[in-house]
Amino acid sequence: MTSIRARLLAGLMFGTLCFTLVAGLMVYQRADHEADEQSDLRLRQVAWALPPHLGDGVQLPGDDDQDDAVMVQVWDRTGRPAYMSEPAQALPRQSLSGYRTISYQGERWRVYSESRSDYFMQIAQPFKVRQRIAAKMALRIVPPLLLLLPALAALIWIVVGMALRPLEQVAQAVHGRSPGVLQPLETGGMPPELLPIVVALNGLLEKIDSAMAAQRSFIADAAHELRSPLTALKLQLQLAERADSDEQRNVAFQRLHERLDRSTHLVHQLLTLARHEQHQALPTLVPTDVLALARQVVADHSILAENRGIDLGVAGSGDPLLVPVHPEGLSVMLSNLVDNAVRYTQRGGQVDVSAGVERGRAYLRVADNGPGVPEAERGRLFDRFYRPDGNAVWGCGLGLSIVRNVVDGHGAEIELTSNGGAGLVVSVYF
Repeated sequence: MTSIRARLLAGLMFGTLCFTLVAGLMVYQRADHEADEQSDLRLRQVAWALPPHLGDGVQLPGDDDQDDAVMVQVWDRTGRPAYMSEPAQALPRQSLSGYRTISYQGERWRVYSESRSDYFMQIAQPFKVRQRIAAKMALRIVPPLLLLLPALAALIWIVVGMALRPLEQVAQAVHGRSPGVLQPLETGGMPPELLPIVVALNGLLEKIDSAMAAQRSFIADAAHELRSPLTALKLQLQLAERADSDEQRNVAFQRLHERLDRSTHLVHQLLTLARHEQHQALPTLVPTDVLALARQVVADHSILAENRGIDLGVAGSGDPLLVPVHPEGLSVMLSNLVDNAVRYTQRGGQVDVSAGVERGRAYLRVADNGPGVPEAERGRLFDRFYRPDGNAVWGCGLGLSIVRNVVDGHGAEIELTSNGGAGLVVSVYF
């Protein structure tokens, strides 16, 4: 792809050349008009300068300049030709005095006729002579304009270079940055045309810096959270190896399986969180029946709910509820909400998933009658790896953080309330 400088220079030079040619054409047209006026005046002057009596013995002075050559014809009062300057090119006599434009034998002529005393004079000049005069007049003006083109090209090159210098400075400033230096670029003294680009670039640098900070924080948190279960797995394995009886060994392996399940769950949640970070590109939203999606998620968790003796169901009308969402992300969000509700609700409890329209907005809601969460701690539930004190159910504290990322990616709102004094209700409004 050609550079902006080259495209500007080529475009400006092409435009200048076109305007020069148009100016040359206008000059030629103007010169042609001037030549017509001057030649018409010359025809009349020649008629006035002729002697009052003309005959075959009279000779007009010759003129070496072909541009000034005219043809003179004179008739007496009886209509007999009295004088012909060029008998071989004699034109027919005009009936009226004054100027006429005629065509004779394939050539156009300008004719001036006048009656004087006993004579009728006719002075004529071919149009090709006039066109030659106009071309000479135009050629005296157009070449200087063409000679100015190289100087104009040099001037345009210098001016374009000076105009593009701020863009080169911005490019050098960005090129000199390292991945760890993402401070915004200076906007002071920036041309108005370049300012939106620099502002957008600063916004991008800010997003990249925020994304890298979140990534560093995520890696640090993940490393910290993985270290403890891996250490516990190592210790549990050593206990299984040192077991003296089959009963102790079976207990050790059972606990080892539990810790492996927790580690697998933690890794799965970490991968899900990394995939749904806020700084990823916004997903493509498609109209989806969220009520059908809720039924599918409840069906996926039905076995877990039955094992814990929990009544898990979906409430809602039978009509489809179409909402523009990202189906995969919404399924992950709802799965985490249902999983949390089932695991934290006591045996014999109830978890209800519902979908509908409220306050003019579509919603998804998961309500349980478990122990609930104190209102003072609800604001921190979305922090990564945060778990309220006194929880006996194992977990990694990432479920609601994943939910928050999916909700923000959809531009939705999430609300935590109590379920009639006990339990927790999580509502997502689209």
